[in-house]
Amino acid sequence: MTSTSWGHPRPHPKASEVAAMSYSTSALSSPLSAAPPSVTGGADGGGGATSSGSSGSSPAAVVDHAAQMKVFLAHLTVLNDPSQKDEAKLKAAQELSDNLDALVASPLYQQFLDQAMRVFVKLLRDGRPHFIAEYNVQQVRKQVLEMIQRFPANEFLKPYSKDVLKLAFKLLEFENEENVIVCLRIIIELHKQFRPSHSVEINQFLHFVKSIYKELPNHLSKIFDPRPPIRIKDLNDPQFNIEAVLGETFTVTTITTEKKGPENQANVTYNLIPKAVLSLKVLQELPIIVVLMYQLYKQYVHQDVAEFIPLIMNTITLQPSQAQRAHKDFNKEVFVDFMGAQIKTLSFLAYIIRIYQEVVSTHSTLMVKGMLSLLTVCPHEVAHLRKELLIAARHILATELRIKFVPYMEKLFDESVLLGRGWTTHESLRPLAYSTLADLVHHVRQHLQHSDLARAVQLFSRNVHDESLPTSIQTMSCKLLLNLVECIRARSDQEQVPGGGRELLMRMMEVFVLKFKTVSKLQLPVLMSKHKQQVGAIQQQQLQQQAAASAAAAAGSSSSAAATSATPGTVGPSTLSDTKPTGEDVKPALSPANQQQTGTLHCCLTIVHLMWHRLRSTFCFILQIYFRKSALQDHAHYGISGCIHELVIYGPLWRLNF
Repeated sequence: MTSTSWGHPRPHPKASEVAAMSYSTSALSSPLSAAPPSVTGGADGGGGATSSGSSGSSPAAVVDHAAQMKVFLAHLTVLNDPSQKDEAKLKAAQELSDNLDALVASPLYQQFLDQAMRVFVKLLRDGRPHFIAEYNVQQVRKQVLEMIQRFPANEFLKPYSKDVLKLAFKLLEFENEENVIVCLRIIIELHKQFRPSHSVEINQFLHFVKSIYKELPNHLSKIFDPRPPIRIKDLNDPQFNIEAVLGETFTVTTITTEKKGPENQANVTYNLIPKAVLSLKVLQELPIIVVLMYQLYKQYVHQDVAEFIPLIMNTITLQPSQAQRAHKDFNKEVFVDFMGAQIKTLSFLAYIIRIYQEVVSTHSTLMVKGMLSLLTVCPHEVAHLRKELLIAARHILATELRIKFVPYMEKLFDESVLLGRGWTTHESLRPLAYSTLADLVHHVRQHLQHSDLARAVQLFSRNVHDESLPTSIQTMSCKLLLNLVECIRARSDQEQVPGGGRELLMRMMEVFVLKFKTVSKLQLPVLMSKHKQQVGAIQQQQLQQQAAASAAAAAGSSSSAAATSATPGTVGPSTLSDTKPTGEDVKPALSPANQQQTGTLHCCLTIVHLMWHRLRSTFCFILQIYFRKSALQDHAHYGISGCIHELVIYGPLWRLNF
């Protein structure tokens, strides 16, 4: 199964399937396969197919294929006939689309493909685009493009790939949003499967994409300015200038007419499809195509891709004004589409950032501003956008450019900025957000101000006690706090913080002592109880197996002794003590259920041990730093006596050896 980055999965035939679709020797000798059949062909074509018959197939089956092929070729004739009405063409296209899987499996598929590609390319090349979704001619063009996309990308399609790609690149410039999205899927699939050589269309496509990004700031007010619904008398109304409306349309827009629908219940409405060059949905799909072109034609497009970086930086900083967002008619769906395009663009930057790190560094201020702006205004109810944004940010923060974010750490520690206020994002994205932020803090900790270190301690100390977070995040938080201790001491000296940072260190000690208490009171008793139950069950099973083994050995010994006493020349019976198995000889195997339970318990104990080791190391380090900075008589300052008291109470746990 072959799939695109955002397209639907497409079946890719195996070698055996390709062989099954090819002609047999006997089929090639038939009149049907020797020459393209007439659409209105009669008994001659069918008779030839019947008499030739392919090996392994009955004559009736061959006649079936021939009859079906005549019907399908007749549909192609309808599509190719300019005198046919659009309604008839739509019906023919739907019939072909509904039966496309049967056509692909047919032994006459190659013959159909040859004629179909000529008809499809001619129809798309010579026809003009339409922007009303309900028009039959628009639905015909979309059906044809979708059938081209669904054709298996095998050796049968390869001879036509060059013409199809040339046509698809051309359609991007003037087609509507729906058809261009299908064109982009075709471009991706054919490039992934056939890897055609570099052509002038590739560079033209990159210049086309750059022109879209350059014009985007000029359209910003048109995108977000509230507009009244479109109400007209009829689509043929001379006062309705569709070209002028299309120039201000960036997403599918409803047009309401004065005509009444069936039974005069409601007004007839139409959907106006935007031009691809203005479509926000198309803009979301373009970055991944540029990535693909860079992967395939790196030596030809390196400079072209470098020219995208300033455009990307400018794009991710674009936002609607406060007045536009506060308007009662502000279109949130358009805003979500616009943000989706920006985040896809940022993901493209994350892909090329290591390759063009010097170029990106010159525009790093815009990059930081854009990322923080996207985190701030990302709608709380659209969790998938924030997830993509955090993933892109994680890749960018993994580079040396992370130092550019140090002046803005206060915003990143604000969870309303990092996670938003949505329930879904809070429940599903916290591990990703906290691990991304922890990596950043760990790498820039030497450059953080004392106030930022205090915010880090506050956030990740809370995570240590948050049982709704995975244990790995709690352990990571402990590790990060350990790494911050020395930074707190050094920064406190540099900034001459009152108390030398002892107050912050004591808070950290209190956090860890309370975590010790939580582990000892809540987690360990449950784990140890389960451990005792499992050990008891295993011992019981071992005793039963030993008893069964002893009984079997005793029975075997008795029968052997009886046989020996009945045999002439035997001195005496053998003693049972010679054959009786001891406990050390019996090694019963654990049942699969017990093995699984034991493995689960061992995993839990290992996790608790790792957290415990991290807690103990951090606590000892804090004590060392604290005692180094404090006079002996001040040890009781700010609750340290309480911390020591807690450790005395839970002393056995402190020395617990896992």
